Order: sequence, then structure tokens, then C-alpha cells
Amino acid sequence: MSENAALIARIIEHNPGGHNRATIDRAHIGVIARQHSRFDGDLADAIAEALTEGYIEEQDGEYLATEKVWSLVPGTTR
Repeated sequence: MSENAALIARIIEHNPGGHNRATIDRAHIGVIARQHSRFDGDLADAIAEALTEGYIEEQDGEYLATEKVWSLVPGTTR
């Protein structure tokens, strides 16, 4: 998985607060990603890749991290 997609998955895990509390909407993901110095790609592509890889899922038009996201940060658990 690309660094951008991994970064998006981590943003979603650490910044919930959408309509379902564990979710975050695309606009807020974009704001956070663009402020992050390591994100340098296309937001839509990064989200699509993280979805395809199973690190995030879509719920009611917002995004939610899956348990798989913790494999991106070695030594951490929920």
C-alpha cells in the first residue's frame, strides 16, 4: 500500500467525529491530509486504495477505519 493511502487510513482512525462518531467525512480527511507534510498525492486515489486494501470502509457517506489499520503502526493495538 502506498504511503499516502496508509496516511489516510491513520487519519481516519485517529480523527473520528462524524455523524456516527467513529467516522469522518471526506472534507475533513482532506483538510488534515493537506496539512500533513508527508501527504503529496491525490486524496480520491488514496481513499480508493485504502478502501480496496480493506484498511477503511465507507459508512453512510463517511469513512471508518477497520481493525486492519493497526498493522500500519507496528506495536500498537486498539
